[in-house]
Amino acid sequence: MILQTLPATCGWHLFKIEGQLDFVAAPTVQTALRHAAGYDHGHILIDLEDLKIADEKGVSALASAVRRLLVEFSETRVAFIVKDEWLAETLKNAEFPAAVPVYRSSDEALGALQLKRAA
Repeated sequence: MILQTLPATCGWHLFKIEGQLDFVAAPTVQTALRHAAGYDHGHILIDLEDLKIADEKGVSALASAVRRLLVEFSETRVAFIVKDEWLAETLKNAEFPAAVPVYRSSDEALGALQLKRAA
């Protein structure tokens, strides 16, 4: 698993998870997401496009971390980029305390959030 957090000047931070999101990776993802949210209370775009493996426990842990984040930092917005159909549907059906859009591509997310792609 590879985690990347990239700050953005537009108020959104990219939180990218590559490789796997499973029961082994879940605690690391939860801690890193909490840290990213607390850094400057910006919005978080969670990019799952490059996941190779995701299981129910990993996705459940991610959804739980997002729920806690949205409760603790009520001004923070969260969005997902997800290619995998099962994962996208699972996240769309998760019960979050605020609206959390699930985009199917980077271009769709960038357009909807009115962000510009890095040159």
